[in-house]
Amino acid sequence: MATWRAEVFVNSQVGRITTEVEAATFSGAKQQIYAKHGDVQQITNLREVRSGGGSSFSSGDCEGLVWLFGIGLVLYVVVNYWYIAIPIGIILLILIGMGMND
Repeated sequence: MATWRAEVFVNSQVGRITTEVEAATFSGAKQQIYAKHGDVQQITNLREVRSGGGSSFSSGDCEGLVWLFGIGLVLYVVVNYWYIAIPIGIILLILIGMGMND
């Protein structure tokens, strides 16, 4: 479900407040506001502020973690298996250099 935020004018005694509700749709968010605050007089600026399954973890965060894991794995291999990694790296550099000369 998504989180929705709105400016709500409840009544003259309470005045204008900002509220947040959880709902799947715009109309569901309006229903949640009425359920939470009763018969409000005005709802303005109702907008979705967060979407998803309640998690603040986005796919962009996953991409960064994958890159971080990959770099860490390469560093681990180079540090612990340097006697294998260095010759393989040199061979790959030679092969890449030969491919550029074509």
